[in-house]
Amino acid sequence: MSEEKAKRITRRRAMAASVTAAGVVAVGGTQAMAAPRRKRPLEGKRVLVAIGEFSEGLETYYIVYRLMEEGVVPVVAAADVKSLQMVVHDFDPQYSNYTEKPGYMIQTQVAYRDVNPADYDGLVIPGGRGPEEMRQNKDVLRIVGYFVDKNLPLGAMCHGPQVIYAARPVKGRRMTAYSGIKVDVELAGAKYIDQPTVVDGAMVTSRGWPDLPDFMPKFLAVLARKR
Repeated sequence: MSEEKAKRITRRRAMAASVTAAGVVAVGGTQAMAAPRRKRPLEGKRVLVAIGEFSEGLETYYIVYRLMEEGVVPVVAAADVKSLQMVVHDFDPQYSNYTEKPGYMIQTQVAYRDVNPADYDGLVIPGGRGPEEMRQNKDVLRIVGYFVDKNLPLGAMCHGPQVIYAARPVKGRRMTAYSGIKVDVELAGAKYIDQPTVVDGAMVTSRGWPDLPDFMPKFLAVLARKR
C-alpha cells in the first residue's frame, strides 16, 4: 500500500469515528454532544432512520443531525448492526444519469428484525440505492406498514418512496420522489407532484438531497403535531 493511500484511509477512519461519536448514539442512550440550550418542543422523541447498503450519505447525515438539533433521538436502522457504506450521488453533464461515488460510513444501531415500531414517534427513509434492497426485507415492510396504518410521521426522500408503495397501497395519495421513478410512483396509483416536498397527511416525501432544507422543516412540523 502506498504512503498516500495509507494516509487517505487513516483520515477516513478518523472522520468516521468523529461523526459517529458526535452524531450517532446507542439505542436508548443520550446524545453525545448537546446543542446550546433553547426551547425544543420535540425533545425526547425518537425517530427511526431506515437505511440500507449504499443509501445516500448526505441525506442520511443531514437528517440525523437535524433531528439531533431539535432534541430528537435518531436511531439508525439497517438489516444488520454494523459500519455501513453510504454513497454520494451527483450529476455530471457528460452523463445522462447521476453518478455514484463512495461516501462516509455510518454505524447502524439496530437491525430491522429487532425493531418494534411502537417504540418510535416517526420514521424517515433517505434515498440512494438502499431503498431498492430495503423493500425486499419483510421486516422493513412490517415497520413501514405500521407507520402508514397508524398515520404516524413517515418521511421518504428520493428513492425512499419505493419502500412505501412496496409496503402498502398508495392509490390516490399525493407524493413526490426522484424524477427517475416518477413512472413507478404513478403506476403504484399515487399522484406524482413535481415540487420539493409533498405533505399528505402524516406522509412527507421529497425529490432528493437538494430539497433537504425544505423537507426537514415540513417533516419536523408533522412530527410536532403527532403526540
